[in-house]
Amino acid sequence: MTTYTFASWDRAGAAASLADPDDLVRTTPVRGSLAATASVNGRPARAVPVPSMQLYGPGDVRAIDPKEIVRLFPLPGTPDAETTRFPMVEFERSELPWLFTPLAPGPAGALRPWLALVCVPFAVGRPQHEPGVPLPVLRVAGSELPDPATLHLWAHAQTLPGYETDPRRSVSRLLTPRRLVPHTGYTACLVPSFHAGRLAGLGRDPAGASLAPAWSPGERSELPVYFSWVFSTGEGGDFESLADRLRARPVPPRAGRRPLDVSRPGLFATGPGPVVQEVESALRAPLTPARDPWPVGPPSTQWRQQLAAALVPLADGEGDEDPDVLPPLYGGFHALSKGADPVSSGWLDTLNLDPRWRVAAGLGARAVQADQEQLMASAWRQLADVRAANRLLDLARFARLVGGRLHLRHVRPLSADEVLRLATPLQSRLALSADTTLWSSIRASLLPNAMATTAFHRAVRPMGVLSRRVGLVAGRAADAPEPPFATVLASVAASATGLAVPRRDPDGAVAFAVAPERVVAPDRLAAVRKVFAPDGGAPDAWRQVAADADRRSVQRTVTTEQLAATQPLADVTLNRAFRLSALPEVTAPEDFLARTRVTPHGDLVFPTGRSGPAGLGLFTDAAAPGPAPGRFTGAFDGLWTGAPKGEPAGDWRGTCAGTWDMGAGRSGSWQGGFEATWSNYPGEGGGDPTWIALYTGRWESGAERGTWRGVCTGTWNPDNISSDGVFTGTWRSAAHHGTFRGSCPGSWDWDDKTPTSELWWADCSGELRVTGEGPGPEQEPWEPSDLKPLVDKWHETGGLGLGVFTHPGPLARQNDLLPAPAVLDTSPEHIKDMVVQAHDRVLRPSDAPPIPPRDTFPAQQTQQQIVQATDPAVTVPAVVDALIERPAGTDPEVPVQWAPVFRDAMWPPLSAQSNEWMFGGLEHVPADTALLALTNAQFVAAYMVGANHEFARELRWREYPTDQRGTYFASFWGYGTDLPPLHQWARELQLGAHLTAPPDRVVLLLRSALLRRYPGAIIYAAPLVGTAPREDLARHPIFRGGLDPDTAMIGFDLTEAELLASPWCFVIAEQPTEPRFGLDDPPEGALATPPQPGLWGRAYAPPPNTPSEADDWNNLDWSHLFDSKEAYLAATHAPGNPRPNVAHAGLVWGASAAGVARQCFQQPVRVVLPASRLLSP
Repeated sequence: MTTYTFASWDRAGAAASLADPDDLVRTTPVRGSLAATASVNGRPARAVPVPSMQLYGPGDVRAIDPKEIVRLFPLPGTPDAETTRFPMVEFERSELPWLFTPLAPGPAGALRPWLALVCVPFAVGRPQHEPGVPLPVLRVAGSELPDPATLHLWAHAQTLPGYETDPRRSVSRLLTPRRLVPHTGYTACLVPSFHAGRLAGLGRDPAGASLAPAWSPGERSELPVYFSWVFSTGEGGDFESLADRLRARPVPPRAGRRPLDVSRPGLFATGPGPVVQEVESALRAPLTPARDPWPVGPPSTQWRQQLAAALVPLADGEGDEDPDVLPPLYGGFHALSKGADPVSSGWLDTLNLDPRWRVAAGLGARAVQADQEQLMASAWRQLADVRAANRLLDLARFARLVGGRLHLRHVRPLSADEVLRLATPLQSRLALSADTTLWSSIRASLLPNAMATTAFHRAVRPMGVLSRRVGLVAGRAADAPEPPFATVLASVAASATGLAVPRRDPDGAVAFAVAPERVVAPDRLAAVRKVFAPDGGAPDAWRQVAADADRRSVQRTVTTEQLAATQPLADVTLNRAFRLSALPEVTAPEDFLARTRVTPHGDLVFPTGRSGPAGLGLFTDAAAPGPAPGRFTGAFDGLWTGAPKGEPAGDWRGTCAGTWDMGAGRSGSWQGGFEATWSNYPGEGGGDPTWIALYTGRWESGAERGTWRGVCTGTWNPDNISSDGVFTGTWRSAAHHGTFRGSCPGSWDWDDKTPTSELWWADCSGELRVTGEGPGPEQEPWEPSDLKPLVDKWHETGGLGLGVFTHPGPLARQNDLLPAPAVLDTSPEHIKDMVVQAHDRVLRPSDAPPIPPRDTFPAQQTQQQIVQATDPAVTVPAVVDALIERPAGTDPEVPVQWAPVFRDAMWPPLSAQSNEWMFGGLEHVPADTALLALTNAQFVAAYMVGANHEFARELRWREYPTDQRGTYFASFWGYGTDLPPLHQWARELQLGAHLTAPPDRVVLLLRSALLRRYPGAIIYAAPLVGTAPREDLARHPIFRGGLDPDTAMIGFDLTEAELLASPWCFVIAEQPTEPRFGLDDPPEGALATPPQPGLWGRAYAPPPNTPSEADDWNNLDWSHLFDSKEAYLAATHAPGNPRPNVAHAGLVWGASAAGVARQCFQQPVRVVLPASRLLSP
């Protein structure tokens, strides 16, 4: 419940600083003034000698902007306003009624507003426009206006608790305490309340203006009108008074029934005898006894047999004789029956052979007859769509017939490739299953997506350029050859790899992943080619690899997560190593992840799955702090073994030491050892033998010391036993690391940055054997040599391994040698970090989740699905079903036998014939009564069958295309569907058993003026807990209607059984709207006896047991303000002077505007009617 706070006045702006108090009688000044003061450094304020500031007063107002008004009560033009409410006007600004009052509130907190609201009957006077007057003028006697001395009581401000400073939540309001008389027209006017404002509004000289009242009670007044509106009152009373008169009364047991004499129906010579039955209505009383059965006896039985015989037509209507006019067989069209069985209790037989239900069916037929023209006009409008639908069905039958023959001749014989090519434009729309289209099936398979595109089909079409060229190469044959790409889709679809030909290694001992021109020096290329083709000719495999070096479908990109997740391998399994240039287009081989390992010693080992070089390119840049470039010197001492002219050449090992000087006082020493191998096989055209050495050692510089490792390659001159080579390596300390490179022997360059490192290519098979790249003498390849001893020694000396080598720049002069690379010592974690850092720069993959394995594409199965899905026997009915809504299970090609549908409620035509057919005995129900009734399922079923039967006859008479079996009316109450299609009714079920709505649905009947006066009243049903309804389980009406101006029906989705099982109630509540104010009418006899001496009227007493303080003033009425009925009837306004007898909790009538607003505030009212009182007899 919303809580309001009322205030007697509100001020804002400069007017809030006015200090001259209002004693409610003073007449000056007409303008407020403010004196200027100044305060320096917190000292007392002093007056400033400047003229005082004048504020606008009531004499300065010429008009009011209507936009300042946010609400009026009653609304303009209201024809039946309540007589217990005060007219009022509400302003958006909370200070507006006191904005131009030039005074401050008095000691009692009262402040007169500068304008007032008055209300006068039409007969007394109305505002009129006069020449020379800027505003309309109201001329009226002062007795028709409120007492000007109490105008301050009828203006107040309102705000919400907690939002006092929010102007959006605050309003101001003017009331006029006019006692409204029933059936009277009134004009409400905003007028000035001061004499100065009256003169300004009339356009007269403001000389002599004052704060005196604008009118006097005993004189005729002439007032300018700022704003006005008109309304009229209705009959006396309001929601509360009408609700107080409402009484819950049970329905009489025989209500809803009327006797029917069927002893002499007149159809036959004899009737069923002295039989009196009760004909029922659409509503019945709850807890009523069962209806009387049809009497059993020879006269009654014979009469039913005669009636059944009369319902059967004697002839088919052919010939010259007119057919007999017989009673209608209600429901016969829908049940496909031509007669009724007198011994059966089914719905068709009971309906047609029991006079009570024939009456109900006849009422339905009469309802249709009364509105047949309007109904037929609507049926013809609906038929326009039916004709269009039947035209579409004719075209669909033609399309299915012709399309089926074309499909059989031209689509079914096609091969899988041809069907897939034909369905290419339909890939995204052709559904193979509930959640799979042809395109999604192709994308989920190994079939390349490009092969399912229109561009591919155009390229391999039988008469295309590519097919003709392939045909020329194949030569001409006696028989016409099959198109070269006729089965390419089916072949690739059946491949487990998604390739048209199986993947295999090319011929030869080694297959390059890139063209040899990219990795072999130009002067060595001829020799390398001869190795691949010893007989002098290049094999086809070599030509293919060299020509299509950039077209490799067997490789794919590897993600960072996959690289970082490689697992260590216990044994070293590297046996071949090749140096290749860094090619951005080279990616990892297909089986790279499955066999990539990091050894316990930090070696990164890569398999290729082929006999040629392949692997992963890795580049890193690791910045390390170090000294500036400097020089260092050293000496090497070692022994070599082997014969320079022998096979193999031999190995070399020794020690080395030296010093280095960085300048600026930075110097140090170094020492180490090396192991190397050398070869006696020079390149073609001569040259010096080559050697490769791996170094490890220690270094120191002052307090800093560390380790270093490196590799040196070079050539040596066997004549003078001198060597010249290049050296590169890494150094490391506890705080720093870096790389160095230089020539050996000779001067060396120091670099404080690790240059770009390259991960070289490796081929693994687990044999630890290596084969050189270059050819030997007489074009014979080198013999393999065992590397295991050397690898073991490298691991023992510091964990060196094969597979990673630093920047290849120092080896630029050794392109003709293709030396085997070496590994700089590092940890597995460092290797993984290098892989992750180099990933984005070199491989640039999208870090996507692993691609799930794909299955082969089922070409043959898909062919059958496409052929079936494109069959016109499937596609044409699907289109028809999408365009035409028709009953399930019907042939989509059969023309539509349209049945027009009317969704309006059918009870109004029944009520139009007589309200007695809705509820028998309604005229005997007294006014101000609430009662419960139940839906009579048998009557409703009979009535609806009669209406549908009669309209079927009317359709046939108007030559409407229909089979007369449609259910044209299916809703009695207008809420949903009350009965299923009539042609689906099982004949053996009893009448009323087919209804889909509950047979005992509850209907609340209100015979009162309450809903006529307040049609927006809230009505609902709810479980009753004690004396209060449970709001969270409320059920609201499903239909509403009126039988006459003072009788309303409200239906609920509630049954009689639910009301009997637990306590329920029905609530009628006033619509909660904006605040309203007024006084209740005095109760009967309240002013019959004079009050106690000294009192102005009856002493006020609050209602007993009020739930909250908000209800303390609910009992206030006019009798508390007058001491006699004569005084009350003679009064035009509520008095404003204090009434000590109207007091409660310290609040006395007339003490303040806020108090009067609280006392006159009208709380919304609701009535709770327990269902038990409505059901009790």
